[in-house]
Amino acid sequence: MTRTSLTAALLLGVMVSLFCAPASQAQVYKKVLEDGTVVYTDKKEAGSEEVQVESVVSEFAPVKRAATSSEDTGESAEQASEDGSVQASIEITSPAHEATIRSNEGIVDVAWAARTRNVEGRLSYELWVDNQLAYQGPAAGVTLRELNRGEHRLRVRLFDESGSELAVSDTTVIFIHQASIYNPALNSNGVNIGGASGQN
Repeated sequence: MTRTSLTAALLLGVMVSLFCAPASQAQVYKKVLEDGTVVYTDKKEAGSEEVQVESVVSEFAPVKRAATSSEDTGESAEQASEDGSVQASIEITSPAHEATIRSNEGIVDVAWAARTRNVEGRLSYELWVDNQLAYQGPAAGVTLRELNRGEHRLRVRLFDESGSELAVSDTTVIFIHQASIYNPALNSNGVNIGGASGQN
């Protein structure tokens, strides 16, 4: 074994033994032999000098998880609303996503539900069918008529009384099954914009 390897091995062994020992016993001494070899030991010998070794942390403090909701902080819904921030969401409750609807007349009842906090005034909605506005008003649901067979995509947008958009629903995909595929009263996308009536 070379001098460098021997020195490294001795140093490693001393360090491991010292780090595993209580902090009050952690002391290292350095001694240079006549041939120039540097030896580290935990025993004080003639001609050795004390080496300062920093304490090693053997335990980690528990990580404090940041609170991300009122449940984590113990904050009630009333307290959460005191800051006055506007919160809103909306979802289509009917029909279900990827539902298959059998109707030769292309009739589909669409309903949605909104949840708001710190929003004043009357809410209004827009129902979009295949990227076309099919309904606009305060109703929480409409009946679509004369939808063509095939796939259709529904999305609802929520607005406050001033006309500012508060939320947009996820897209709901539905499939219309009909006995007949031809109906000249429909537009090219199979949506009759005038065929939506509000549900109170």
